[in-house]
Amino acid sequence: MSTIKKVLIGLTVILLLLIIFFQLNKKTGNGKGQSINYSHIQEGKQLSTIYCGSCHRVPDPDLLPWRTWRFETLSAMAPFLGIDDPQSSNNPSRNPYLPENFYPTEPVVSQEDWQKIRDYYLYESPQEWNLPEKKPAIITDTLFFKARFSDVPSEQPPTITSVRFDPGNRLIYASDYQTHKFIVLNESLELEHSLDIESTIASIKMMEKNVQTLPGYRDLLLTFIGYLNPSDAPYGSIQKGWYDPSRQQAGIDSILVSKLTRPVESMFIDLNSDGNEDLLVNEFGHRTGSLFWMKNSGERNLFERRELINTPGCIQSHVMDYTRNGWPDIISLCTQTDQAIYLFSNEGEGQFVRSTLLEFEVTAGSSSFEIHDFNNDGHPDILYTSGDNADFSKIFKPYHGVYIFLNDGENQFNQRWFYPINGAFNAKARDFDDDGLLDIAVISFFADYENTPEEGFLYLKNEGDFMFTPYHHPAARTGRWQTMDVADWTGNGKDDIVLANFSMGPSMVSDSLQNIWKDTPHILLLENQAY
Repeated sequence: MSTIKKVLIGLTVILLLLIIFFQLNKKTGNGKGQSINYSHIQEGKQLSTIYCGSCHRVPDPDLLPWRTWRFETLSAMAPFLGIDDPQSSNNPSRNPYLPENFYPTEPVVSQEDWQKIRDYYLYESPQEWNLPEKKPAIITDTLFFKARFSDVPSEQPPTITSVRFDPGNRLIYASDYQTHKFIVLNESLELEHSLDIESTIASIKMMEKNVQTLPGYRDLLLTFIGYLNPSDAPYGSIQKGWYDPSRQQAGIDSILVSKLTRPVESMFIDLNSDGNEDLLVNEFGHRTGSLFWMKNSGERNLFERRELINTPGCIQSHVMDYTRNGWPDIISLCTQTDQAIYLFSNEGEGQFVRSTLLEFEVTAGSSSFEIHDFNNDGHPDILYTSGDNADFSKIFKPYHGVYIFLNDGENQFNQRWFYPINGAFNAKARDFDDDGLLDIAVISFFADYENTPEEGFLYLKNEGDFMFTPYHHPAARTGRWQTMDVADWTGNGKDDIVLANFSMGPSMVSDSLQNIWKDTPHILLLENQAY
């Protein structure tokens, strides 16, 4: 054999050994003893379709990097298959509020098959993500928004969980988690009134039909979440409240529904067209939850519960005659096991038929949606945000951000536009600059504050043809925004924006930055002064 041939063979062997080495290194990660049986890979893929697909859309290994699957997500999956994993926070012994036998008492999959599923995800998942480059650079500019900050004296850091404009009275209502206060701010953003409440409020809505005829009197529908942190404790409720500006006093009138598992939104709407307003409730829960409506009997506070879907994570609903049959339909977003936007078509007489408009990956972290006609074709489109990172994969994800899905007129929605924002939490589309195009205001609760703090609040200016220029108001650096509201609060015909600061909570930022937020204002008002 010639010397050259021997050298070529030697180099080939070395190259093959290097490939094997790097593949092993790629899949076994940081050397903490995790070994993989490569014969398991194909079987594990088939088993994941059977077992993972029985609960939700089958996740692709590419959705998360290797370490996240290994140390977070797989452990979270184990109890749903009856696997005892002491590392999992889903361990039944740690959640006394779950129904009996919520998790299987015996394994539904053998230990060998469970290992095959694990090996499949650990082998096929990437070691690290090749994150895409950012879209156009974010421009820091006040544009036509004048910033104003609230003056709320408090010994506690701001932890606002809900905020609502009252344009007619030039008031702002909010709820603070730390102090257990319902607060009212006047037009100077000073504290006008505060009311002690039992737990924090997740949603504040002004009721159209006021009982009192006093000038400015407001009947309020208040959704008390009960436990803010993940829990299945039945301590939430829906209550009627009120605020009387003439006396500068607030109060609670009655409890409509109690013993709910972390409800986050409720609304009055006549769903069966009998002249009585029914109650629609998004019960987020944690491992349990539901979307349901309460049929109004016509007698005071007497309702009959009717469930629409039994699944955790029901977070937001819009009611409209989507099917154009004369009955109000319900479009709802679910964000836990079911990551989907559902249509509940109203067939009349309180009968609803469920269908799926959009389905998302189980790791999507769905957080909000709105209905708009972005292309003016007469069909309702969907604005959607993905970015909740308080789950079992607490890492920045390249698919988090703001999406627009266009309706083809046949109930098929296709993605038309996406802008990546780490931890996108809520988006509202309005024509803020009065140019005939829908702009988008976005807040992120899990932004990359260390590297791209501008993500905390973005104004996406619509340039036409689904081109948006991202702007960041410099005043928005002063807080961590969990919720917002949009309305013409100043009365100049332009929509204003109010941002509410929740300075604490799960985060991937330094302690020093969190300490800065604790001394920042509760509320940031962006007054729209566009010409």
